[in-house]
Amino acid sequence: MCRSAHKPLELVQQMATAPHMNPDLSKLGDELYKHWEGAMTSWWDQVLESPSFLGAMGQNLEGAARARGQYERSVDDTMEKMHLPTRSDVVRVAKIAAMLEERLLQQEDLVLELKDQLGRLERETIQARIEAAEARLELRDTLAALRSDLRVASGTPAAVAPPTFAAIPPTAPRTRKAGA
Repeated sequence: MCRSAHKPLELVQQMATAPHMNPDLSKLGDELYKHWEGAMTSWWDQVLESPSFLGAMGQNLEGAARARGQYERSVDDTMEKMHLPTRSDVVRVAKIAAMLEERLLQQEDLVLELKDQLGRLERETIQARIEAAEARLELRDTLAALRSDLRVASGTPAAVAPPTFAAIPPTAPRTRKAGA
């Protein structure tokens, strides 16, 4: 390190003593900077590779981590004494809230699925009731035609016309307020 420290000084002396050379200060500045950068790089390399420096840095980090832990414990103790939630309490509540949210979303999905099934069952039930009503009407018409054929075959005059769908009295709708 001592040998390279004299190199810029030698450059300055050479430039000053050479009669045919014009001293170029920008070149001198560049050379000085390169020399300084090299010296600093080698110094930092030595420092960073030094076991004593690394040991001191490790002890410093260990002390900082220990102090941080003591600080966090003292904050938690103070919060507990003031009957305020600590960080761990807030984290626990946040986890519970997340679990409850997940369960709520699952229940909402289940309710939507059940609504879809109920709608499908209602449509199927209505379709089945319509088909049953149509079948009853067909049977009624078939029964009326058979009665008419039976009367004709037995020779009985058809004095009374067979009932038709329009002659069937409507039924009252079923509701909870039927008595009202």
